Amino acid sequence: MKRKGPVTRLKEECKEKNDEVNALKDKYMRAVADMHNYRKFMDKKMADFKRLTKYEFFEKTIPVLDSFDRALSGAETDSNSEHFYKGVEIIYRQLKEALKSLGLVEFSGIGEVFDPNRHEAVAMVPTDNQPENMVIEEVHKGYIVDGRVVKPAKVFVSKQKEGGQEDGENNRD
Repeated sequence: MKRKGPVTRLKEECKEKNDEVNALKDKYMRAVADMHNYRKFMDKKMADFKRLTKYEFFEKTIPVLDSFDRALSGAETDSNSEHFYKGVEIIYRQLKEALKSLGLVEFSGIGEVFDPNRHEAVAMVPTDNQPENMVIEEVHKGYIVDGRVVKPAKVFVSKQKEGGQEDGENNRD
């Protein structure tokens, strides 16, 4: 058996390390390629999900559009506004049900403490019969989808009357 010298041992160790580096580099390149493929896969899944969501939305709301078409064409032939009003009222309920089935939840803020995450203050109203920062009137309802506010309720918020100030007057210094 031949004895190995220090240079030969270093060359062998260097070769082993190079082989190890090449193996790790190969693993790294495969992981990068896998990640790239995964991103492409997820992008396609997300695009498919968006397409499906749009389809579901239109599938639920197109019948409402059809009902509006029928109501408008019926209004041209029948001048009775009471029938037209009842038809529009039915369509309104149909639209609300379609949107509700897609997860839209309507909410009101009347009687609640003002919450800037759920309410948009349109005006502050001086009053003695309500505690401060209470929602006392609603201009528009708010809407939530999956626990997230899509449109805050537009509301009037109470504030305490200042001494000697009339309702509706602004205090200007």
